[in-house]
Amino acid sequence: MTPLVSIIIPVYNGSDYLRTCINSALAQTHPAIEVIVVNDGSTDDGKTAAIATSYGDQIRYVEKENGGVSSALNRGIEEMRGEFFSWLSHDDVYAPTKIERQLDVMRQQKLPMNQTILVTGTSFIDENGDPIRRVQRKVAGFYSSQDMFRHLLLSSTLNGCALLIPRQAFDHRRFSLEDRFIQDWICWVELALDGYDFYVMREPLVYSRIHGEQQTKKIAHRATKESNRYLERLLQDVEVRENGEELTSIILKHTFKENATDVRERYLATRDVTRYFGPMEYRWLRWHGILFSNLLSLYRGMTNLIYR
Repeated sequence: MTPLVSIIIPVYNGSDYLRTCINSALAQTHPAIEVIVVNDGSTDDGKTAAIATSYGDQIRYVEKENGGVSSALNRGIEEMRGEFFSWLSHDDVYAPTKIERQLDVMRQQKLPMNQTILVTGTSFIDENGDPIRRVQRKVAGFYSSQDMFRHLLLSSTLNGCALLIPRQAFDHRRFSLEDRFIQDWICWVELALDGYDFYVMREPLVYSRIHGEQQTKKIAHRATKESNRYLERLLQDVEVRENGEELTSIILKHTFKENATDVRERYLATRDVTRYFGPMEYRWLRWHGILFSNLLSLYRGMTNLIYR
């Protein structure tokens, strides 16, 4: 049986790139898709709405009051009929075989359809659609839920538009409404904690557009506040799990990577640090964390400056 895949496109004032985006969704070689465009209260004199409605019944179009990308994605999840969820940002583009290849790999690897999240590779393009070279970690293959939790905390995040997620993963979960910078990362972390395994493909089937009007650049100053708030909650949540000590150690190591010193010190103030680190390891992580976070901030700043 051919599974129906729902491609959710949240958009806010996206007339510049929306048509290219929708066309790439409709061009999928997988025969069973539905494209749902969620207009998150655009204020561009109807330009975004005009583009979306011009497709008629080729897509499903939903309008809502502005509430941020999380609220638009959540509305799309409520509207979807498919067995799989696939997010496509209004300024990004899918390769025609994106959905087909992910489902092919799922079958070839004999992965449980209701328990596995597929991830493709990503290429980057500029505002004109020309390629951008960026250094990326070469990760691929099967990640158990705990392996992915470790990867997300200690290595790198995932491009949300590269994922193919079983619908049932959202039966009791949604994207965070209080976070507007790291809501996608939070969702992937929580899905890993929910027990979902991941399979990562190197094949680049998503083209992620880098341009100066991206909302995450305009609200990037909120990232640290959101991250610290979530980490404090996450530390409390994992304590009661059977493998809570191991998960806690991973989170605390993440605080060095992100220079979240206050979060770590508040947590360890009433706990024995030797439960999580050896004496030399703790000292090494402190210095390594300062160096890494400064280099990462420099890289992000230079990238945003170049592509603003």
